[in-house]
Amino acid sequence: MLSAERAQGALDGIYRAECMTCPATSGRVDSDPGLVARWAILRTQQQEPNHGQFLVTVERHWRAASVHTPNGHGTATLPPARSASTVSQAPATHRAPGRWGACWRRAVACQGRLAGPLVLATFMVVAGLGGYLIGTGHDTG
Repeated sequence: MLSAERAQGALDGIYRAECMTCPATSGRVDSDPGLVARWAILRTQQQEPNHGQFLVTVERHWRAASVHTPNGHGTATLPPARSASTVSQAPATHRAPGRWGACWRRAVACQGRLAGPLVLATFMVVAGLGGYLIGTGHDTG
């Protein structure tokens, strides 16, 4: 069985914010997301308008324990498999530091917005060219 660590003195979480424009970070803060939120707000006020996006990470501690059945054997079950729609939404866990990381994320986002229209335009050009070539191949005579 997997559960949140609830031992005495266990932290609710360790929070950290990272500016997505530059390498500035809030530092790691134990059990108080409010301090990290205040840092992000102050950072935005001091560096407007380019420093308003942050990557916030939360570290939490879990405890794993075996569950015993009446026959004395432990059992374990795996979480359900992710569907195809959620596989593409897997969060990125690595990012390049500083300005290049932000630049890379913007380039990938731009590619995502342009992919549909580019595929459609390519299809239309190929279909039109195919119709033209078919039309020129027929003898109308």
